[in-house]
Amino acid sequence: MELGNSFVTSSFVGIRDIYFKSAQTGRTVGVEHIPQLVERSIDSIKKGPAAHLLEKGALSIHVVDGKKGFPDAAPYDAIHVGAAAAELPRALVDQLKPGGRMVIPVVDSLMIIDKLADGTTREHSAMDVRYVPLV
Repeated sequence: MELGNSFVTSSFVGIRDIYFKSAQTGRTVGVEHIPQLVERSIDSIKKGPAAHLLEKGALSIHVVDGKKGFPDAAPYDAIHVGAAAAELPRALVDQLKPGGRMVIPVVDSLMIIDKLADGTTREHSAMDVRYVPLV
């Protein structure tokens, strides 16, 4: 799942296919809280090389609160958040599958969250960052 814009979401389709080898069965889900941005994102994707993925349902973008993610398509192998959360959104951690990884800026730190096989998480800060707030 990608919380951000259409370019990044479309790019994650390629990354998913390379690293997860799930081109035939995987899905990439983008979420955004501003309806007009979702409309623009979908229009942009329809004009580009990922248009066929929208048509077959392998790529979708939804209007939702980014802090809540998109549980309808969970669990996810990977979650990328493109805005800084004030605190780690537990709803997103819950949507990771065991063995999954989330990359999320929290305040001014880029956090890497790994969900282990037993459902517990390992969290560490990768670097200091500056992002717009997750609203």
